[in-house]
Amino acid sequence: MSDRKIRIAGAPGRETLPLVLLAAVVILIYSSTLTSPYIFDDLSNIRQNPHIRIPYPSVENLAWAAFQSPLSNRPVANISFALNYFIHGYNLVGFHVVNILIHIACGIFLYYFVKATIHTPGLQKRYGSLGWIPFFTAFIWLVHPLQTQSVTYLVQRMNSLAAMFYILSMLLYVEFRRQPDRRLKWPLLGGCVLAGILAFGTKEITITLPGFILLYEWYFFQGLSWQWIRRHLPILTGFVLLIVILAFFYFENEPLAQILNSYNKRDFTMLQRVLTQYRVVLFYISLLIWPNPTRLSLDHDFALSYSLTNPVTTLLSLAVIMALLVAAILIAKREPLISFGILWFLGNLFIESSIIGLELVFEHRNYLPSMLVIFCFTALAFRVFGSARYGAVALCLVGILFTAWTFERNKVWSDEITLYRDCVNKAPAKARPYNNLGAALMRAGQLAQAVRQFNAALDIKPDFVDARYNLGSALARQGKLEAGIYQFGEVLRLEPKNLKALNNMGVAQALLDRHEEAVRYFEKALKLNPKDPDLLNNLGYSLNQAGHSETARQHLNRALALNPRHAGVHNNLGLILLDSGQYEAAARHFARALEIDPFLTKARRNLERSRGRGQKIEVGSGNAEVGNH
Repeated sequence: MSDRKIRIAGAPGRETLPLVLLAAVVILIYSSTLTSPYIFDDLSNIRQNPHIRIPYPSVENLAWAAFQSPLSNRPVANISFALNYFIHGYNLVGFHVVNILIHIACGIFLYYFVKATIHTPGLQKRYGSLGWIPFFTAFIWLVHPLQTQSVTYLVQRMNSLAAMFYILSMLLYVEFRRQPDRRLKWPLLGGCVLAGILAFGTKEITITLPGFILLYEWYFFQGLSWQWIRRHLPILTGFVLLIVILAFFYFENEPLAQILNSYNKRDFTMLQRVLTQYRVVLFYISLLIWPNPTRLSLDHDFALSYSLTNPVTTLLSLAVIMALLVAAILIAKREPLISFGILWFLGNLFIESSIIGLELVFEHRNYLPSMLVIFCFTALAFRVFGSARYGAVALCLVGILFTAWTFERNKVWSDEITLYRDCVNKAPAKARPYNNLGAALMRAGQLAQAVRQFNAALDIKPDFVDARYNLGSALARQGKLEAGIYQFGEVLRLEPKNLKALNNMGVAQALLDRHEEAVRYFEKALKLNPKDPDLLNNLGYSLNQAGHSETARQHLNRALALNPRHAGVHNNLGLILLDSGQYEAAARHFARALEIDPFLTKARRNLERSRGRGQKIEVGSGNAEVGNH
């Protein structure tokens, strides 16, 4: 069979079948994840985020969701969560369907980007006749097990959506450059810029996009011409300044202070992180090559590097990375695709694998960088086998293996307790997986087992504030309020300004009817964060219970001014109004609370009875710590 016979035709109509096939495979391997629960940062960004609970998608409501959510520097992703909520509330299926569709869209854009790239002047002669390269690149990338974290983990829509806009922007730029009709060129360039803006508004890693567009132009349209560089030096300088400006915007004009502050709650220094990342990058490469589910985890236990020789693999890893960079430079003329792919992979890992105090390892960071790696792998496979038929067979086998592994990996994501047990099994010497498992068990009502997991975390790391805080919450929910208060006290001994511990210490005191003591803790917390509507709400409740109803109303009105959509505040204001005999006004507040949060059953009970106090606040307030990125 000749290359010509197995080539995918360029006509869009004849490409429909392979693209539908790709979409069907993705739906098949991710179908078991449609009810995978909210986990980890899903809780703070989606499930417990009141700002995405919009009644209708007006400009005002979408802006509220975009810029008032916890990660306000990612407004596009926040808006997507708000639209999900508007359509179907907190139904998990809807959120997962959107994530899967984004993944499919990424694969389709990658397909067309690869197809356009192999027909650029720099690659047309070598790869232009290998029409199966786009299909197999998209296929292997879509079914790669490493992508599960970006698809199944709901909050990582921030990552996959950013990558979707990023690769779309690259595709539109290539089409702009290849488009002979001047009337169509400028809409394509406009679309490229718009997609780039949306990418940056989704996640900050996409700040590399302008640089890679320029690098792409130099590699594949300018033939690595230094004369072109000299001729366009002012434009290139402008792009560099744009990236610097965006970086300053992200770091609020204080990049050094922001970076240093990112290490405040880390167990490693900046130097340790930078040294460790050399080994992390090689670990990522190994996962790209051999992504067996036994090697994948939501929470890897990765030992720190303390110097270039401790462990010695740090120096070896640095040597490998430097060798890759040198190779990219040396082979640029002869192998532009491989050279560009190396720079793409390392460049798009740089932000999350450099000096910013993020977590050491997360698999989802490979989502965008892996695109060009798999493109290079696919192109090399056809060249190595020397026959399109044998190359296609070999790549089919790889794709089938990865499909099976992804399906297997997604089974672990089906339940948060199963997922966190998997983390504990793969990182038994790390404290955080035990804490996360305990938090999941606590949410499932298995408080005794949760307490055991928190204690296991504290056995490994006695000063683990999150685990001690969660242990206090679990004990309090078991009715052991004094034991819970002791744990909250230990948290405050370790971190006197821990807002959650101050808040829950107040909550526990309130449940013991020690409202004056509760007020004291809430007021301490408010000194640290005077514009926190949750704290104002709890303070208002305890003041009312202590007999200071007018002061309580003032604090609750302050909370409402800060957050008009705070269901708890409406509920507590309604209770004060009930006590004063203002039944209609109280009913309006209870109804408003239910409109904002249909799950607030106490507001429903209060609405249904003419008088009644019920429970106004609960231990933990649903804030069990499961670790932060």
